[in-house]
Amino acid sequence: MILISPQSAEQLYWMGRYIQRAESMTRLVIQLFDKILDVDFDDAKNFYARLGIELNYDSSQAFLRQSVFDVEYASLITVINCARENAILTRSHLSNRMFSRINALYLAYQTAKEERTVSVFWLESTLKELDAIWGNLELSLVEAKDSPLIQFGKVVERMDLNIRIYDSIEAALLDVEKLNIIAEKIRPNHKHIALSSSNKYKTLEKINSIYGTLAYVHES
Repeated sequence: MILISPQSAEQLYWMGRYIQRAESMTRLVIQLFDKILDVDFDDAKNFYARLGIELNYDSSQAFLRQSVFDVEYASLITVINCARENAILTRSHLSNRMFSRINALYLAYQTAKEERTVSVFWLESTLKELDAIWGNLELSLVEAKDSPLIQFGKVVERMDLNIRIYDSIEAALLDVEKLNIIAEKIRPNHKHIALSSSNKYKTLEKINSIYGTLAYVHES
């Protein structure tokens, strides 16, 4: 069982979720940008509307600015800010390189917001930086007690977004075995979960409740 305070454990878990969310959102924004240019100008408006978010862009560049900087609670910069906040709170559990990369990404987005500059090239560079952050996790924390918590958050977020955004329970089911393996590293007596593809909302509820079933021991 991982010996870490419940608060730190949850912060590491959410850091993993926010980093994965940033990656998924970046890929989504690039995909929607391409559709605006090549398929349907209103495609992004329709997609965000299904999520309860209203976009009113009048150009493809305006869409990029809104999705990256302006959408309340759902902008890419907000997600990156949340990842960085959790990284600060768990600074002592992270390698210097991993923390520095997260902080550098945050600072780059703050500068871009002030200058109101964003492009697909910028988003593609974001994906490379996020990939490097995951690489730092695998290289520097592979034997550390904290790594499974971040990895667990990553997989939970990926499963959640596959259902919530892409309406694909089948894609989420592909991660169930990996989720159970990571959960066992956090709590060896973890009872393996099984998901059903019969009900989207019950599946989402179950995925997001798994973390709460894992118990942590306070640091001595």
